Amino acid sequence: MTRREKVIGTVAEALPEPQGRPVLVAIDGPDASGKTILRRELAAWLRKRGRDVVEASMDDFHHPAEHRYRQGRTSARGFWEDSFDHGAFIAKVLDPLGPGGDRTVTLRHHDLDSDELVEDVPSFSVGDDVTLLADGLFMQHPGLADRWDAVIWVEAPFSVRFDRMVERDGLVRDPEDPIQRRYFDGQLIYRSEVGPRERALVILDNTDPARPRILPRAGDQAAPRTALGLKGS
Repeated sequence: MTRREKVIGTVAEALPEPQGRPVLVAIDGPDASGKTILRRELAAWLRKRGRDVVEASMDDFHHPAEHRYRQGRTSARGFWEDSFDHGAFIAKVLDPLGPGGDRTVTLRHHDLDSDELVEDVPSFSVGDDVTLLADGLFMQHPGLADRWDAVIWVEAPFSVRFDRMVERDGLVRDPEDPIQRRYFDGQLIYRSEVGPRERALVILDNTDPARPRILPRAGDQAAPRTALGLKGS
């Protein structure tokens, strides 16, 4: 078993289990930290052990460009405040899985490539024993924060994420480029106004994907070993 597989297992075992209702887990963190890959790995681990899992991504719930950029194409505050349609995500994913929900979810709302709202997306029903794994940016926005049973915060230094974003998204290799600054400064606003890292159940350092590390939370000096049971970290 690889180091990453061991850490994935430790994170998965730390998640709450459904007890007569769905469990809702957010995978949060800045751009290019590795949230989507982690979501897929956690889902595979849980499914192998018999848990029912549904996966969702906030990337499928963007606002159209006209709304996203209403504060300006390079606005950091616009990035934080206007990128995602949280109302649609709540209505189509979280409310159906919450108290009194009908357990019928719809996992897509907007297509980023075409910038179109998607129609005729199939909905499907899940049971009360399902675990939702949802990844994305700003998952602890004030409109969403009280919906989660657990949050995983994934991080890596900006220098590492910058290289990943350049390679993945074709951005200019200039950290002072206005578009790059929009993403970086938007994350600073999120961190200062919400404190998402401090709210997380698990903090995962994904600087080296082959050797991720579970980090202590604030006030929990021994979190990697005592709180989460990870040995040899």
